[in-house]
Amino acid sequence: MFRHQIIAISMALLLILLSGCSNAQVNSSSTNSSYASTVSEENAPTSNSLQKLTEQSIHDRYKTADSIYFGDYKNIDHIGYLAFSYRNDQSLFYGFTVAEQNGNQWTLSYYEDFPNDTTQKVSYAQFIGTYPDTEKRTFHINIGYINDKQISQVILNNPHSNSKTLQIAADQHVFLDIDNDASEALLKIECKSDDGKTIYQKTSE
Repeated sequence: MFRHQIIAISMALLLILLSGCSNAQVNSSSTNSSYASTVSEENAPTSNSLQKLTEQSIHDRYKTADSIYFGDYKNIDHIGYLAFSYRNDQSLFYGFTVAEQNGNQWTLSYYEDFPNDTTQKVSYAQFIGTYPDTEKRTFHINIGYINDKQISQVILNNPHSNSKTLQIAADQHVFLDIDNDASEALLKIECKSDDGKTIYQKTSE
């Protein structure tokens, strides 16, 4: 079971920002760092859909947030991962929620968002964490926002496996990838157009 003390040491969560900007120094009038909500198990928000739970979490941060967009969704072992973006005060944010599914009910486990760096062709971040009560099982989240409409593929190069290619639809803005049992950062991220041209790439330092 996912515990709901999100930023607690028990989560053993390591945040790695290998974004198109430099370590969360992002052009945003609202904030220059990521934002995470911390909830206790007793007070964890619940809803009958992950989308509603995500929207509630966004409005808990910014009451006037609008243009909420839901992107990639994954469900692994009854844990849901949902990518999203939204606007607040003309600033664009992207992020993800993690929630535990119990029948038709969803309970928030984790919420994180980032200001989008519009000076880059893609903004992205990585998270490497350890599941509670299973210290040896890790998860690796890649989350990003596409600023260049030419990008149709995102290629993730992991040190422990072959590269993974994410197909980006024409109307897609946010991408999300979950890699269980991974504990190392990406070696490289590469973004390409339909004709195979490299639009963006960054190698881990």
